[in-house]
Amino acid sequence: MLIRDPRFVSALGLTLAQQLLLAFSTYFIARAGTALALGNIDRVLREISLFFGFALLAYATSSAASLLSARAANRIWHNYTEATLRDATQSLQYASDDNRKSIAQWLGGEALSTIVHACNFHLEMLSVGLNILFTLAVFHLALGWEIAAAITGSLVVALVLVLLLRPRIEILANAMQRRRLAALLAIEPTWNRALFGSPEMRSQGLRTLDAKMQRYFGELNRYVLLEQMIACGPIVFSTLALMGVLRFTDLFTATIAGALVALLPRSLQVFGNVHALSVSLSQFFLVRAKLRNLDGFCATLEKFDMHEVSLQAISIQGPQRQWAPAELLEALRQNKLPRGRWTVTGANGSGKSTLLKRIKEMRVDALLLGAETGFLEADNGLSTGQRRVKDIENALSMAPTLLMLDEWNANLDGENCRKIDQLLDDASRRMVVIEVRHLRPGEHPSAGRSSFDGLRTNGG
Repeated sequence: MLIRDPRFVSALGLTLAQQLLLAFSTYFIARAGTALALGNIDRVLREISLFFGFALLAYATSSAASLLSARAANRIWHNYTEATLRDATQSLQYASDDNRKSIAQWLGGEALSTIVHACNFHLEMLSVGLNILFTLAVFHLALGWEIAAAITGSLVVALVLVLLLRPRIEILANAMQRRRLAALLAIEPTWNRALFGSPEMRSQGLRTLDAKMQRYFGELNRYVLLEQMIACGPIVFSTLALMGVLRFTDLFTATIAGALVALLPRSLQVFGNVHALSVSLSQFFLVRAKLRNLDGFCATLEKFDMHEVSLQAISIQGPQRQWAPAELLEALRQNKLPRGRWTVTGANGSGKSTLLKRIKEMRVDALLLGAETGFLEADNGLSTGQRRVKDIENALSMAPTLLMLDEWNANLDGENCRKIDQLLDDASRRMVVIEVRHLRPGEHPSAGRSSFDGLRTNGG
């Protein structure tokens, strides 16, 4: 996913260049320390000037790499969002409220944070790894192989620890993503219970959210503990090895001492980088598992087979008579359904919404408006009824040949119901309008329609 973006590949190249420049700056400061031990002041000044020059170039290159990485993360997330929405909307089998919420939370939460973190992580890991590698080369040139070998041993310890604990790291990575998504999905129902429910519902909602968050934090804390165990082991090993080399060998000469003193800040940085690389090695499998989960997200969405649902309990009132669901579907398939308003009624769970989805699957040019969905951006300045009117006006402005509405009159006042009813009456003279009506107890399917009996077929 990441390596296919040219910006990210360029950022990796700049990171390599940055670490080469830093390695040269380290080499020149070591040479300055050696020259100082020998009393060659002119050489000291020359080497220090080269140190600052290469360091300046290195930091400028690092800034360019960070800029490219940020742009790469934006483009990768953009492409991933488009691809996920394209895959998840290619079939109405995915058309469920749970899937809609999961996709919104996943793309805006987990996917975005994972991609940004993955880009930064790979750059940092490459930077740290190259920094250690090039610094060890400088240490070998300036101080000898013994000190370089002591630090190299710590990296071997880190790698062995990570490989041994890799299965546990991947298990924790998957668990953390699942727990985090579950906590995010619990926020909306908690909001509803806390604002609109009873005090008991409010407390229950907050307790449920807290429990889901605590489960996520538990997985996160277990991972951090494992990560720090991996990180601290190599530092202990390399420090003891380095102290042993300096204490029990005859390595410590005047020139080595001068170079070592000059390189002490860099030595501390190397220890810090060994610690960081140990963490990065453990996180590498974590990040890889998260990226793998991004690729497989659509496979986790629930699927609903619309064709297995029986539609026999549905009643469809047309402009002049009642129609059976199979008869309506066949007329649509042959493009012979006359213009007019068609009202779909039935008990909860009888398949009314499924019928609309099957029609949409058959007629890709049709528009389907649900009770909780629309095609417009949210407008907090509008009431529910005003927003519904605006949604339907917008849908009609697209001049569809078939418009479907799923319980458009749910929770609407009489005035807005009359407005929409008149809009649909007018539209039905030039198109097919199929609507699932929210009927009150005892209400007839044609009730509330301004001129149901007066509707005409208006041609085929």
